[in-house]
Amino acid sequence: MQHYLPIAGSLVFVPLILVPAMDGSDEDTATVISTMLLVSGLTTILHTFLGSRLPLIQGSSFVYLAPALVIANSEEFRNLSDNKFKHIMRELQGAILVGSVFQIILGYTGLISLFLRLINPVVVAPTIAVVGLAFFSYGFPQAGSCVEISMPLILLVLLCTLYMRKISLFGNHIFLVYAVPLSVAIVWAYAFFLIAGGAYNFKCCSSNIPSSNILLDSCRRHLETMRRCRTDVSTAWKTTAWVRV
Repeated sequence: MQHYLPIAGSLVFVPLILVPAMDGSDEDTATVISTMLLVSGLTTILHTFLGSRLPLIQGSSFVYLAPALVIANSEEFRNLSDNKFKHIMRELQGAILVGSVFQIILGYTGLISLFLRLINPVVVAPTIAVVGLAFFSYGFPQAGSCVEISMPLILLVLLCTLYMRKISLFGNHIFLVYAVPLSVAIVWAYAFFLIAGGAYNFKCCSSNIPSSNILLDSCRRHLETMRRCRTDVSTAWKTTAWVRV
């Protein structure tokens, strides 16, 4: 359970970043999330019986997110208007297939063992740092669009991981293991109460109306805030074919 919750967060987080960059809809986001959860379960079962047989959940990797975003934002797809999401998805599928063949060759020939001798903490740390820094250009503009929600989330994650990590409840360091899920749940509840209190209700404005149909300048100014800060604007949960609400 402890291992599954962090992995589940990454499985959901990757489509939330990638699908909007591919010009996908909420329905596309729900479909990709559902597919990733299914494939993660199938690969975990195969890994348990045919692989190393360790109780590890197979999830998505953030390493592939940066090249996927580069492909999605390439000039080839920039001017597409019809079925842009499908075209980019096919391109990504082909790239993943070719990359997986390369990984299979490294694994079955034993060449990876030669490379592992050269991989040490001095190599791993800069690699992880580069992968993390690559998402700053995406994450911080998103966080800046709703500071009153993003800043408490960042502070809560830092508080749980740095200052509350040694606190044990029922013999478990829940603030260390579940730092991100706990922070997200608390901030989501905080945002929900803000919305229930009318913090993002603007006169004659609705986040469901396309920006091209909004005539009032005051609504245009608040539209991005409403879409980023409200918890009831996404229809991904309702449009998924596998979950009914």
